[in-house]
Order: sequence, then C-alpha cells, then structure tokens
Amino acid sequence: MRNILFSITVVTFFATVIFSCSNGELSQYKTADNGTLYKLYYTGDDTTKAVESEIVTVNLSYRLGDSVLFNSNTEEGPMRFPITEPIFKGDLYAGLTLMGTGDSISIAVVADSFYLKTAALKKLPEFVTPGSHLIYDIKLLKHISGEEWQLELEQLNKEKQRKEKAILQNYLVNNKIFTDPTKSGLYFMPIKKGRGAKPDTGDMCQLYISVKELNSDDILYSNFGERPLDVEYGKEFDTKGFREGLGMLQPGGAATLIVPSWIGVGQSGREVVAPFTTLVYEVELIAIRSLEEVKKDRAQYKIEQEAEKERLKAEEPSKIEEYISREKINVEPTESGLYFKELVPGKGDYAVDGNTVTIEYVHYDLDGNVLQSSYEDKTPFTFMVGTGAVIKGWEEAVKLMKNGSKAWMLLPSSIGYGDYQRKKEVKPYSPLVFELEIIDIKK
Repeated sequence: MRNILFSITVVTFFATVIFSCSNGELSQYKTADNGTLYKLYYTGDDTTKAVESEIVTVNLSYRLGDSVLFNSNTEEGPMRFPITEPIFKGDLYAGLTLMGTGDSISIAVVADSFYLKTAALKKLPEFVTPGSHLIYDIKLLKHISGEEWQLELEQLNKEKQRKEKAILQNYLVNNKIFTDPTKSGLYFMPIKKGRGAKPDTGDMCQLYISVKELNSDDILYSNFGERPLDVEYGKEFDTKGFREGLGMLQPGGAATLIVPSWIGVGQSGREVVAPFTTLVYEVELIAIRSLEEVKKDRAQYKIEQEAEKERLKAEEPSKIEEYISREKINVEPTESGLYFKELVPGKGDYAVDGNTVTIEYVHYDLDGNVLQSSYEDKTPFTFMVGTGAVIKGWEEAVKLMKNGSKAWMLLPSSIGYGDYQRKKEVKPYSPLVFELEIIDIKK
C-alpha cells in the first residue's frame, strides 16, 4: 500500500510546479516529539492513537500552497492502508501516529525529503524549489489492528462473492442457460464440435480467444481475425477456469466458457478487471501442434514481419507526399519532419520544458478516419513537457502552442511510434495526423 499511495503522489508531483508554503502558514504549526510538523483542527472522542502496523481509514488530500493536487473525497473515496515505519522523520506515517479516530490535522513535509527519500530519486528535480513544503490534510476515520482488518476483509469478500453469485444466477436465468457447471464452477457451452484427442500436457494449442466481463459487450481481449495464439497446455496461462475449458475442447471445436472469479480473477482482480468478476470467454481450438512446429512457424512469421516493416518503411515517404498533395498542405516541415499549422491562436507564453499542459486531441489516419478522440472519450490528457512522457512529435508541437491554441499536425513515424505497432490501425512506420488543443498550461 505504501507503494500505491506514494506512486500516486509521485506522478502528481511530476505534473505540477512546486512552490513553497508561506512562512505565515507554517508559523501556525507545532513540532511533535516524533518530528512531525503539524496543525490540529479537530479532536475526536477516541482517546487511543494509531500505531505502526495498524490499518487506517482516512480522508486524505495533499496540496502545495492553495493548489490541491489530490483529494480522496473527489477521487477514490476514503483511503485504507497500513501505518509502516516512517521513511524520514516527520513523514505522513509519523503524522498518523499523532491521531485518534475523528481527529483532523494538517502535516507539512519538506519536498526534498519526499523526493529524495520517499520517492528515492537520485537528485531533486529542477522544477522543485529546495526547502518547499507539501501539506497533507488528513481526517482519521478509523484505525484497527491487522487482525481486525482481516476479519473485516473476510466478511467483505464473502459479501462480494455472494453478490457475484447472485448476478451470475440472474444472467443464467435471463439468457436461458441450463448447462450444469463442472465441479469447479465452470460453465462449458459448446459452439462447434471438434474431432480428435483433447489437449495433453506439453501440447501446443493454437487458439482464437475473446474475453469480456459478464453482462458487458466490451471486449477486453480478442485475437479473432488476427494471428492465432499458441498456448502450451499444462502451463500456467490466464485463469484456472480458462485452462479447464481448454482441456475440454477437441481440435476444430469452439465453446463459450463462463468463468466465475473463484476459478478466474479471484479476490484481487486482474489489471482492468475488478475483484469478484465473472468472465465470459469464446475459445476456438484450431489445432494441436508440436513445439517444433510452433518454433518453425514463429521463425517464419518473424521473417515475414521484418519484411513487412521494411515495406512499410519504404512506403512512408510516398504516403506523406501523397497526403500533402491531396490535402493541399502548404506549410513546410520542421527539421524533424513535423508539419505544423496553427488553427486558432492562443494567449500568453508558449509551453516550455517543465510546464504541465492539459490537451484535447483527435487522432486521424491518412484517410481522415478518426482513430481516437479525447473529446468523445471525455478524457483530456495531462503531461509535463520535456519529460519524455509523450512522443517526440507532441513534445515539439506543444512548444509551438500557447494556452487556448488549436493546431493541426502531421508527424512522420520518426517522431511518432517508429517501428512499433501502437494498435491494429497504427502499423509500424505510420505517419500520424492530429488536431491538438491546449486547454491549460501550468508553470
């Protein structure tokens, strides 16, 4: 939890200009015996104080001056994590041990200590003012022992699993699924019958797979219509439920698998899948092959891929020339090859290294099809200029823009994604077309 908590903090700091608290504000703070610089706002009825190893539930925000960088009330709700040994004198964990349930305090920590000790950076970032302070605003909602937390967690997990089972049962009823589950809880529903022996340990299974959450149409992963996937049967791959279902297929066969969390993602979840989530797979077993066959196939595929990359690389200049001619682009490229045209002028200063910019963008292919739009997704993108957080073409383009500026740009792959295939529509050596709008610049 320490890593989770502070990883959020590190990212936010790198996207924000650091400045110091006023001396007037810090003059109202007291120094506790453990070195915590704090200011008390409210004392609850709890006479006990939180101690190391206890689990705390808090409303937590942190700020620099009057600028709030994170607030659990508006982001994730109350945070819960263990109190560990302080990383430096007077840090967040030390401050928590001053508190009982219901207490509200602010603590101030030196940014230098945070970056060099908590974040373990080798040197203080250039944009951080040495000696500046970060302020944590904390309300302690609860503190309990690890044993109490385990009991709470067990009860919480039982309730989540109960809800999952109820949702699964409703799904089966509504979709008129009368298949009995296997002993483990897997629902195996054949789509197409195969022929031959089922997979055995060590067999290489050539597959098409798609997976989504129960009651969702959003596909989490699919390779249907693309290159088949080779999986060695008997080795750990994906979920226990998927592996069980794969073992029930014959070559040429296909099936739908309903995989509850207890043989799937479990109580921890997987990446974008929440804990206690039932998954639905469609699996087609194309063939069972030997490892030697798969190695030979992969070697040939690698040769073909390299040849395809060389073809795309050779074609890129003519694609750009054809696009420039067709669209009647009348701007000259920069030294890097960037074609840039301002559509709406902005105000103020140009964005420079160290600034945090928030942008809206639309990504097009060379035929004018929209591949992605932050306007449609309602997800403006924020990054710090000069940190390498985005492709080189964006870094160069935003430095030609001011707050409120809108621009069109064409990026050759050398300042885009290069020989990397970003997504199905963006192949290696693909020129990129964007419209960008800077909606905020922070110094």
